[in-house]
Amino acid sequence: MGLRKSARDLTSAERAAFVSAVKRLKAQTTGRNYDWFVTTHLNYFAAVNGIRYAHQSPSFLPWHRQYLIEFERALQVYDPTVTVPYWDWTADRSTTGTPFTSDFMGGNGSGGNGPVTTGPFAGATNWRITVSSTTSTSLRRAMGGTTLPSATQVSSVLGIPAYDAAPWNSSATGGMRNRMEGWTTPNLHNTVHVWVGGHMGQQDSPNDPVFWLHHCNVDRLWSQWQVRWGFDAAHYLPAAGTSGVVDLDEALQPWPDVTPASVLDHRSVYTYA
Repeated sequence: MGLRKSARDLTSAERAAFVSAVKRLKAQTTGRNYDWFVTTHLNYFAAVNGIRYAHQSPSFLPWHRQYLIEFERALQVYDPTVTVPYWDWTADRSTTGTPFTSDFMGGNGSGGNGPVTTGPFAGATNWRITVSSTTSTSLRRAMGGTTLPSATQVSSVLGIPAYDAAPWNSSATGGMRNRMEGWTTPNLHNTVHVWVGGHMGQQDSPNDPVFWLHHCNVDRLWSQWQVRWGFDAAHYLPAAGTSGVVDLDEALQPWPDVTPASVLDHRSVYTYA
């Protein structure tokens, strides 16, 4: 069982190990390499055969939970000690502090929305973008264009007992999920993508390795919500018979053997520090 730690609590050796595993996965030329994960996010960002899996639907949280598990397992092929750390953006809110240091995620882009200039992912030589909705081959960021979510906003979302509500999409005003995802206020997940900007503000956002730290924190917050309200099947909605979304026991494509029900309780797979 893996322990996922806050990025601010990683040792220098742990930061280096994570970066190394990510870059080795990027250099892998076949199978589920880094670009496979980027392509998968692009392919499932919108509806597939009329069903929404990754975004604007109840399966936003379980889909990304499985996605993180798959990514973590891919990294562990290279280093079994590596787990995905989380970026607590309610506490670490600087463009130059954790996780945006020169030995970890690197810093901002140049000129407003330009290439990242520092750190191990700066420049196309160190980190070449090959699967993208733009023509940029270098990782881009434009940090600080909005305000990161606050601890108070997070607390308000975690206090909502219902997981989701009809119409089960980006216009849902009831339930926790759409507030966590950020299509209604308080806007959590979406705001962070916009705050980082660059590739993180696009559908190919996994091109920026900070994507994984951000989504690990979103998953951690969902886990905290589950500790409060329950890890059981009653705390995922809808249960059955709902068109256009993934019900409790339906497949979370592209993983045909994974359902929301099968990933609700993660505690035998990983825990959070």
